[in-house]
Amino acid sequence: MNSLVDNFIAKFSFAPKYFSRNFRKKLARDLFQARVRYSVEDYLSLCFGLSLTCSLFSLALLSVSLDYAPFSVVVFVVCFFALVKHPEIRKKRRAKEIEKELPDALRLIGIELNMNLPFETAVKSACSDSGLGKELRQVLRMIENGASPQEAFRSFSDRTDSNFAKRACAQLIEAYERGGSGGTLKKLAEEQESIIRARLKEYNGKMIVYSLLFIAASAVFPAIFQAFVIVGSSFLSFSISPVQALLIPVLFFPFVNLVIFVVVRWRSP
Repeated sequence: MNSLVDNFIAKFSFAPKYFSRNFRKKLARDLFQARVRYSVEDYLSLCFGLSLTCSLFSLALLSVSLDYAPFSVVVFVVCFFALVKHPEIRKKRRAKEIEKELPDALRLIGIELNMNLPFETAVKSACSDSGLGKELRQVLRMIENGASPQEAFRSFSDRTDSNFAKRACAQLIEAYERGGSGGTLKKLAEEQESIIRARLKEYNGKMIVYSLLFIAASAVFPAIFQAFVIVGSSFLSFSISPVQALLIPVLFFPFVNLVIFVVVRWRSP
């Protein structure tokens, strides 16, 4: 499988040179924070190749005709945009998961620091099988391999696209350097929990709108389209090809539903 992907990337290795330096720089950071194991050049080549393949497949599915070339171009643009945006969506999802887990971890570390336990022992107690636990274990491994806690937590901060994670790392570094009470960590945890509750309340309000849009795209709009086609073809000078009559209900409306699902998942706190 890896050799197939490598060959696929090699065939489209020319694609990255057509993108600006700033675009590649942003994508490189997204890939790093999303923990995607591809370089910018390889990932852009893969995105270009997959998008072109989907575009040609859609053209062959409709029939090899230049009449459908604009549709194949749209398929290419949509696929490429979705693949390029995937690392950004993934890193934000990963950051949100870490933000939800950080308050409990900070509170636990603060309690153990108040019990005068060693800093590394307190951090180890907060490790779990979650995304945050894996990051904390990597921090401990870096410390065991000779890095200072400051370097280890700064590396964790750089790997996570979260302002709260950066604040938490700064407070953990301060707790290590100055020692003493973990009250600041517990206060920071309480502050983040209040922010999460506010986000949940806002999200629940938006879910009503998303639900109405999904119902409309699933039932209302397809029914209106079918009625419009029947009435238009019978009484008006409106005509639609059989391919269009098939593709719009089978592909377009499900695609709208898919977009709504993606937006709902992306916006979830």
